Amino acid sequence: MLKRLHISNYALIEFLDISFESGLLSITGETGAGKSIILGALSLLLGKRCDTSVLKNKEIKSIVEIELLLENSNFSTVFLNHEIDFDTNTIIRREISPQGKSRAFINDTPVSLQTLKEIGELLIDIHSQHQNLFLKESVFQCQVVDAAANNIELLQKFEIEYSELQSIKKELHDFVSLISKNKEEIAFQTFRLQELKNAKLQINEFEELEQELSVLEHGEEIKSLFSEAQDLFENDNSLLSSLKTVLHGFQKKSSLSKEFEELAERLSQSYIEIADIAQEISKYNANLDFDPNRLDTIHQRIDIINGLLHKFSCNTVSELIDEQKRLEQLISHVENADFNSLELQKKYDAKKSQILSIALEIRKKRMQAIKILEPQLISMLQKLGMPSVSFTIELQELEDYQQNGMDSILMLFSANKNIPLQWLGEVSSGGELSRVMLCLKAILAKNKSLETIIFDEIDTGVSGEIADQMGNMMIEMAKDMQVIVITHLPQIAAKAKKQFKVFKEETSETTTSNIIELNENQRIEELAKMMSGKTVTEAAMLNAKHLLGIK
Repeated sequence: MLKRLHISNYALIEFLDISFESGLLSITGETGAGKSIILGALSLLLGKRCDTSVLKNKEIKSIVEIELLLENSNFSTVFLNHEIDFDTNTIIRREISPQGKSRAFINDTPVSLQTLKEIGELLIDIHSQHQNLFLKESVFQCQVVDAAANNIELLQKFEIEYSELQSIKKELHDFVSLISKNKEEIAFQTFRLQELKNAKLQINEFEELEQELSVLEHGEEIKSLFSEAQDLFENDNSLLSSLKTVLHGFQKKSSLSKEFEELAERLSQSYIEIADIAQEISKYNANLDFDPNRLDTIHQRIDIINGLLHKFSCNTVSELIDEQKRLEQLISHVENADFNSLELQKKYDAKKSQILSIALEIRKKRMQAIKILEPQLISMLQKLGMPSVSFTIELQELEDYQQNGMDSILMLFSANKNIPLQWLGEVSSGGELSRVMLCLKAILAKNKSLETIIFDEIDTGVSGEIADQMGNMMIEMAKDMQVIVITHLPQIAAKAKKQFKVFKEETSETTTSNIIELNENQRIEELAKMMSGKTVTEAAMLNAKHLLGIK
């Protein structure tokens, strides 16, 4: 239930803070007073997008906030699923900054507009005047039937399975398209793959070849250097021989002083290291082979790799190897296309079969609900001044699955005797549409366990006794939920437990809209104005008191 509404700096509203209570409440006011502005602000809390054009003062932010009393324990699960703290006194707030940034909060937890929409629509239903057009939509008609059939959980389960089915369907379609495209160029791709396979590429091969090539190209210089080094270590007066002689000398004198001992030790280490170097040089020099044929082979190999890098638009041999793997996988897919396609088709058929049982259960419950709904709607419409009304709900089976099952709902209506039934979308009478919509909304709201429903001039096109009966229907609805009706009809406004008035004030500088709760005398005067206009007659005052049950 809506307990409090706060609006600041929104359109013509500077500041507004009003409290509400349970039951049937009415909001009245002259055309243009700002009733639609209040509804527009409320719609922000249901996820509607907006921009800075809503700011009355462009230098400060706009705030719309409501406090709700949530006594239905089922809402705690919804909040938990969105990781929001649940409180029976829940506060929803939306802020629009002068920079155009929008922020939304539920119980001080920041939320996205999608989350705001999903939760907000479970708490408050705003029926605006243009929503009568929904009667023409099979989706809305289906929502009414599903609400009466208590299909919510089944539909949620079906929607998950349907989404998976669509994913498999897309995967199958994409696979078939890819195979079809690749089959046309499979010969070319096979030729490209063979080129890469013939090259027998190895990671780091290119770098190693370039290094070997560099060595081979400086072969004579390297050979000369190793020969010179080998002579230094191996001739009669070699460095090693001289170093060994000196080492022996210091070793003999090492007992004379600590310094001689340390020098002998260091000379010994140096001799061992240089002897090892000499051995390595000798070994390497013996194996040096600067074969001109090897040089040609390396040049040819590098040319092959460079050619492949250019041809396949790659920068490294690793990328060429990755391309080879990709082509192998692609060709494997094509070669195994029939098998893989069959597997995907089996997966698709299995999922389709899996959700068939859910769709059939949804249909069964819809058919049961329709049997109850048809006489219920006829009875409700008869009370609203249609004694000869006919109303039929047809359940049409679809050839394929849709997001809400395998059915289409078609509501057929005739307000008069001996007049053929016609689809609701073809009904042109505004009064008839208003009455049908009120009945459907009453059923939808009750079965969806809505806390609050707001009707914006749903009584358009009706008057007199019919308006009185519509008001009675709203009173019945208000036994189970909070009903707020924006109306121009005194018969309906008078039936409310509380009445609020929206009015506009003009000064030399600005125009503002506001709302107040009317006391008994103000209410009598307001109802009298609604009946007689600005000039309030005595008869209108007496009639207003009569409507309010005041003697």
